Amino acid sequence: MGKKTKVAPELGRLLSTYQLIPSFKECAELHCFADDVEKAKLLPPPVPPTTKKHEIFDINKYKKVDERAVKAPSKLLKQPLSNLVEYLTEGLEDDLSKVRAIYRWVTCQPVDSMKIPNKEPSQSHTMFQLWRIKHRKGNYAQLISLLCRFAQLPCIIIHGKLKGSTYEVGEKLDEEQHYGEWNAVLVDGNWRFINAYWGTCAEGGTEEEMWEVVDKGDGELKGDQQSRQLFYSCDENYFLTDPDQMVSTHLPSQPSWQLLANPVTEDDFTENAFLKDRFFNMNLKLKKPKKCVVMCQSETELVFEIPKERSLNLDFQHLLFRMKSTQGNLPRYDRYVFLQRTNDETLQIRVRSPVADTFRFELVGKDVTVRDKTYDYDWIAIYKLVFGKDDDSIEPFPECPIIGWGPGRAMMEFGLAPMSHFGGEIKNKDDGKIEVKFGTTSDKDWNKVKIHGELVKGGGESEPLPDHVIHRVENGDVIFNVNTPKTGEYALKLYAKGERDKEAKNICNYMITSEQKGENYAFPRGFQGGLGPKEAFNSLGLRALSHQSGMIETDEEVLEISFEKTNENIELSLSLTGNTIRPEMAKRLIEETVEGNIVTYKVRLPQTGNYGIKVMGNRGRGNENVYDYVVQYKKSHKKKSKPSQNAASEMPKPPPEPQVQRDPRLTEYIQTMKRAIQEQNETDLELALDDLKNLGLPTVKDEIQYGETELDVMRCRRELNEATELKDMDALKSALQLTKTKNVENRLTEEVVRAKAMLDRLRNIAKLMHAVLGLDQKTIAEIRGYQHPPPAVHHVMMASLLLLGHWEEETEKIVKRYKDPDFHCTSDWKNVQIALGKLGKDSIKRKIQELKVNDIPLDVALGARDLIRDFTLDQVRMVSAGGATFYIWVRGLTEEIEKRNAEIVHTVRPRTSQRRKDKTSLG
Repeated sequence: MGKKTKVAPELGRLLSTYQLIPSFKECAELHCFADDVEKAKLLPPPVPPTTKKHEIFDINKYKKVDERAVKAPSKLLKQPLSNLVEYLTEGLEDDLSKVRAIYRWVTCQPVDSMKIPNKEPSQSHTMFQLWRIKHRKGNYAQLISLLCRFAQLPCIIIHGKLKGSTYEVGEKLDEEQHYGEWNAVLVDGNWRFINAYWGTCAEGGTEEEMWEVVDKGDGELKGDQQSRQLFYSCDENYFLTDPDQMVSTHLPSQPSWQLLANPVTEDDFTENAFLKDRFFNMNLKLKKPKKCVVMCQSETELVFEIPKERSLNLDFQHLLFRMKSTQGNLPRYDRYVFLQRTNDETLQIRVRSPVADTFRFELVGKDVTVRDKTYDYDWIAIYKLVFGKDDDSIEPFPECPIIGWGPGRAMMEFGLAPMSHFGGEIKNKDDGKIEVKFGTTSDKDWNKVKIHGELVKGGGESEPLPDHVIHRVENGDVIFNVNTPKTGEYALKLYAKGERDKEAKNICNYMITSEQKGENYAFPRGFQGGLGPKEAFNSLGLRALSHQSGMIETDEEVLEISFEKTNENIELSLSLTGNTIRPEMAKRLIEETVEGNIVTYKVRLPQTGNYGIKVMGNRGRGNENVYDYVVQYKKSHKKKSKPSQNAASEMPKPPPEPQVQRDPRLTEYIQTMKRAIQEQNETDLELALDDLKNLGLPTVKDEIQYGETELDVMRCRRELNEATELKDMDALKSALQLTKTKNVENRLTEEVVRAKAMLDRLRNIAKLMHAVLGLDQKTIAEIRGYQHPPPAVHHVMMASLLLLGHWEEETEKIVKRYKDPDFHCTSDWKNVQIALGKLGKDSIKRKIQELKVNDIPLDVALGARDLIRDFTLDQVRMVSAGGATFYIWVRGLTEEIEKRNAEIVHTVRPRTSQRRKDKTSLG
C-alpha cells in the first residue's frame, strides 16, 4: 500500500458555524467560530467551488480506498482516533483520497445496531465517539471534523435547517424539529459538502397517519402505505455534494456556507420545490412549478426538462396521496394523473381533481442503464397540491398502461420509430380522424408481423371501442388510422407480435384528446388484420394498378379500382360492406369490366361514410383474400361543371322522343323510381335517380326533379320520426332544420308538429336539469345540514333520490307519518345526507346530469309523483328554496314520463320500495 502516513504533530483546526465550545472565537473572514482565529484566517473563504463533483470524482477509481476503509480492523475501535486515521490514510497522498477513506469508514459503521456498552468508554478511544453518537451526545458531523483534524484536512461543522425525515412538504421549518449538522471539507483548494449521517442511513418514512396512497403510477412500488427502512450502505449523494443540490435540503444558518453565488433566503428555502437527490442524479431541470405548494382550481401542470441524450433510458412513475379525512372511504384517484414526454427533452405531468382538497404528489424515477442490484426507483420531487374547486365535470384520464404514454423503449426495441407523433398526447380539433405513422428500423418482414390497435374510451368507466383502429404497412412504414366517435379523451393502445413472440406486446400508447365537431362511425368489421396486399396477392401474380394504398379517401361518388392479372386462370371478385349497405344492395353498387388481363371495378358509394372492400382471388381452390381496402368517402357538394358550348356543338343532340324509344333502360328506371316512391324505399329511389342521371338525357329533367323531391320528403319524414322516437334534442333540431331547408314542411305537417312538441318537452326537461345543476354547493349543504328536515323537504328529496335509484327503504321516515302534529324525524335522513354529500362521479348533480329519462321505470316515476303529491310548490318554497328546485325537477320529470307512457299509465301501480317485487300492473 506504500509508506505509512504519520498523523501530523500539529493538528488541523476545529471550525464550526456555532460556538462549539466556550473557548472558540468568531472568525469574520470564514463566517464561523474557530479554536485559533489567526490560523483560520489563512484558509480560503466560503465561495462556490470551481468544478462540479463529476469533474473530480469517479467512484471506480476509489474502489481500493473504499475496500480498505470498510475492512478496517475492529481493534481500532479501542485505540485512539489517531491510530484509525493513520490506518485509513496510509499510502494516500491526495486530499480527496483521504476524505474518501474517512467518509467511507464512517458511513459503514452500523451505530444503531452495534453492541456499544452503556458505560462510557475511554475518551481516548474511537469507540467513545461512536458511543457519543448512539447516546445522542455527539453527531456524525463532529466525528468527521475530528477525523479530518487528525488527517490535517480543514473541515468545518455547519449547522442549520434540514428537510429530512421529519419534514412534511410545504410546512414551515422549526428550529428544533428540523435542526441538523453537516460538514464542508477543503479539497484541493475548494470547499466540498459532506453529510455522513445521511450518507450512512436512508431517510425515514412520511407522516403515515396523515396521507393515504391513491395512485401508485404504473410501476412496481407496492403497499398501501409507504414504509422505509434503514440501510447501512454508503449513499454517494452526500459525498462532495454540489451546492445547488445541497441547498434543496440543507439551509446553513450562515448564508455564505451555501457556497452559492446567490444564496437563497429562508423563505425561498421553505417555499421552493422539494427536489430530491434523484432529480440531480438524472440531470433534470425544473421548468414549473418553482414552489412546493401549488394552489390551483381543478387541474395543474408540472414540467421538467430531461437530458436529451439520456431520455430513452429514464423511467418515471408517480404516487398520489390525499389528506385523510373523517368522511369515511375516499374515492380512488389513480387515474387523475397523466404523465408523458412531450418530446425527447420535456416531461409533462398533469394532475386534476374533481374535489377541493389537498394532495401530495411524488415523482419517482430511475436510470435503467444502472445495473446495481440495490438501485431502484427513488424520489425526484415532492409537491403539495391544493385544489380549490369542486368540479363534477372533471373526468379521470384514460387508464395508464404499464409502459406509460408515448413512444419509448418498447417501441424502439421492436424496431419502430415515431414519424408523426412524438409525445404521449395527440390533440385533434378537427374531425376526429387521426393518422399515426412509424418508420421501421429493423429488416424484419413487417407484412408478417401481427399488429393491431385498440381504442379505449376514457372518463368514469373505461370502455373498449371495437373497429375504431385500422393499420397498414406501406413503403416500409407502419401506419395506424383512428376514428374517435365523438369529443372526449381516449387511450390508443398499439400491439405487435413478432414471429418468435408467444403473445402480442404493448409497444406504444397515446392519449387522444378530441374536440371534434361531429361524430364518427366505426370502420367496417373484418379489416383489423391490416389493409393492403395479403400473402396470396403476389403468389397469384396480381398487380394493383389504381390504388396501392389500402386506405382510400375520396369525394368521388364512383370509385374505380383496377388490377392486372399475369395468370389468366385467376378469377377475381370484389365485395363491399358499409354501415348503410344491405347485402342485397351491395351487388348492385359494383360493376366489373375486363379488358384483356386488366380487371376494373366501379364501386358506387351511396352516401358519406366508411366502406370496406375485400378483393378475392380464386385459382380453382376456393376464394383467397388478396387485397383489403377501407374507403373514407365524403360526398362532395361541388356542382358538376357543364360542358362548354364548343363541346356541345360537336356532339349532335338526338331528338328527345326518338331517344326515349331507342333506350329501353329509361322506361325501366322510371318504373323503378315510381315503385320506390310507392313503397317508400329510400335506397331503391336513390339508385333509380342515379341511373336516370347517368343517362344524361335532358328529357327526364322533370322526372328527376320529382324523384328528388320525393326522396327529400322520405328522408325528412324518416329523420323526424326517428328523432321523435329517440327523443334526441340534437337530432330533432337537425331534422327540423333539414325539413325547413328542403322546403317540405307543408308535406310533413303532422310529423313536424310532433317533433316540435317533443323538442319543447325536452327543452323543458333540460331547463329543469340545469336549474338543479345551477344550485351552488352552499344550497345543497343547507338541505343536507337539516338534523330534523321539514316533511316537505324530506319527501321531495326522497322522490329525487328515488328517481336516481335510491329506494324508500334508504330514505323513508321510520317513526310517524308527516301528518302527525307530534312528528319528529328520527329516521334514515342520514342516508339522504350521505347521498347529498357524495362527490365526483357519485355526486347527486353528476347523477342528475347523466340520468336518461328513458331509463326510469314507469312505476318508479309514479312512486316519485305520489311522494310529492300532498305538497304544493309554495309549501316547499316557504321552507327551502333549494328544495323547491328539486320539487319542480321531480314534477316535470314524472309528468314527462307519464306522457311517454300515456297508453299504459293507468295499468301500472306506483312503486317506491325495493321490497315489493310483485307485478306492477293493475290489470
